[in-house]
Amino acid sequence: MKKIRLGIVGCGIAARELHFPALKELTDKFEIVAVTSRTREHAEDFAKLVSETLGSTPQVFNSYEELLLSKQVDAVDLTLPIELNVPFIKQAVEHDLHVICEKPISTDVKSGKELVEFSLQTNKVIYIAENYRHAFKYNKIRELLYEGAVGQPIFVDWHLWIGMDKENKYVKTTWRQVPKHIGGFLSDGGVHHVAALRVMLGDIEWVSGQVKRITDYLGDVDFLSTLFEFKTGVVGNYTVSYAVKGEEYFEIVGTEGKIRLTPSSIVLSGKVNEEIPLIQENTFKKEFEDFYEVLTTEKPNVLGNPAEALKDLAFFEAAIKSKGEKVEIERLIKDA
Repeated sequence: MKKIRLGIVGCGIAARELHFPALKELTDKFEIVAVTSRTREHAEDFAKLVSETLGSTPQVFNSYEELLLSKQVDAVDLTLPIELNVPFIKQAVEHDLHVICEKPISTDVKSGKELVEFSLQTNKVIYIAENYRHAFKYNKIRELLYEGAVGQPIFVDWHLWIGMDKENKYVKTTWRQVPKHIGGFLSDGGVHHVAALRVMLGDIEWVSGQVKRITDYLGDVDFLSTLFEFKTGVVGNYTVSYAVKGEEYFEIVGTEGKIRLTPSSIVLSGKVNEEIPLIQENTFKKEFEDFYEVLTTEKPNVLGNPAEALKDLAFFEAAIKSKGEKVEIERLIKDA
């Protein structure tokens, strides 16, 4: 089996705590051979972690440009401040390398659309890493809906009260304190939720939203409530606060029943009465496995497709700019 020689670019929280735990279980598929970060110290610390865990020491490069010119890697894994995603992806492709890059695709729809258009002009894989697309629970709910478990879906209601305090490790990230990406945490974390909604119920036609800023330390607006409609006609409400902490609530209502999602199970009531336990899984491992298959087989890049990631981000730009009016997602992207 061919191993992909991987360069890690950006050695912060995502690289250490999300990507590396997945990659260390995939040593038959990936070999971390190079690292670089904003400071050499961070890169050296990450290289040491790799060495101590896997027994092989990746080369530390002083800059991204040096890594790209080294000819030592087949692909790069970008875990960077969001405003660097587009230029760093383009640089990698221009050096004949494949890319897996943490979500969101970019800071706004205009630059994200430019990347989508760029991706169509190359045979190199540009994979936007959205781990929620791989999650069992959302894919299982899609399957249940397709099978008619609740009849015709009518409404989805998702409330998240995330409540991040000043000591939260993500809040303390310098670039998140003065975000260049639209809506700060609303889009940074929220693209996960929209990706999940689209896995379950398909593309979203339009969205209307209201935003507020509750705290003085989350960098931007931190509360959003939306009303939206899928192309299938299902109506939704998505409300999220990164300032207020509380219990998450998720429900899909159909003509013949309901689906609720709890921390431990999928609960069906009505036409079907069943409780399906959630499984333990590493969705980051799943996305790297999918990335590998896209690179080494003829599998199309569906789950990491930049065009899909752009739709996730567009939801938030539309909602934030809507001021309570309906904004069509496709129109926003087209006009960007």
